[in-house]
Amino acid sequence: MSEKEINTDRIHKFFNNFLSQIEYKGIFGIANFSLVYNNLIVEQQSKLKQLLQNQFDKYIATGSILSLGIFYRSEIIDFINVEKNGKADKDLWNRYGEEYFRINELLKTISKKIAEKYNGLAIPPTTETPSKEVKNVKDYFSKTISHRVVAEYAGIGWRGINELIVTEEHGPAVRFASVLINIPLIQGKKMESKCGNCSACLEVCPILKNKTKLEDYRELCRKYMLSLGLKHDTCGKCVKACYKNSIFKDQFKKN
Repeated sequence: MSEKEINTDRIHKFFNNFLSQIEYKGIFGIANFSLVYNNLIVEQQSKLKQLLQNQFDKYIATGSILSLGIFYRSEIIDFINVEKNGKADKDLWNRYGEEYFRINELLKTISKKIAEKYNGLAIPPTTETPSKEVKNVKDYFSKTISHRVVAEYAGIGWRGINELIVTEEHGPAVRFASVLINIPLIQGKKMESKCGNCSACLEVCPILKNKTKLEDYRELCRKYMLSLGLKHDTCGKCVKACYKNSIFKDQFKKN
C-alpha cells in the first residue's frame, strides 16, 4: 500500500472504531484543502487563514480537510413535525433538537481525537455562539466554515436542492465536523447532484421553494426556526421530507 492509502485507512479505521463504541453509523471522506478554500465565502476563507496562520501556504499546496459525518437514527427523524390533536407535538419534535446537539458533541469528540493523533486541527460541527446573541444569520459566517462544502468536495454526498448534503446511505439525516490535516491522503471528488426533478423538500418549506426569489432565504429560515418555539433552534422539516418522501426514500438505509 502507498503512504496515502496507509494514512487514509488508519484514519478511517480510527473513526469507525469510535462509531462502534458509541453505537452510531457514520460516513467519512477527504477533501482537497485548496478546492474547499476556493469555494468558501470570504468570511470563512479568513477564518481558515486565522486558524492556520503560518501553515496556510503549506495547506494550500498539499493539505486536506477530513469530513466526518454521524447519521441520525431513523426514529429521531420520525419525530420531526409530528402532529398530535391537530398541532405539532413539540415534546417529540424537541427530541430531534436534542439529538442534533448530542451528535454535535460526539463529532466534537472524534474530530478532536483525530486532530490530536494526526497533528491536525479540529473544526467543530457548529459555532458556539448562542442564538440570542445573533441578530442575523450572517453573524455566524465568520465563526466557522461550511462543513457542507467540505463534505461536498470530499465526495460524501451531493448538494441537494434543500442545500443540504444528501448521502446515498442515509440522505441528509447527518451532521458533520471537519479536521484540517496535512499528511498524504486519498482525496475524494465532488459528486454531481442526483436530485433530478424531486421536489419533496420544497413542498414542505415555502422558504426553500422560493429561495431564488427571496432576498435572504437563510435569514428567513433562521427566523422561522425561532418562531417554532422549540427548545432548540432547529427545524428538520426538509430533512424529513427528503428522508421519507423523496425519490430515494426506498434506497436510504434506515438505521
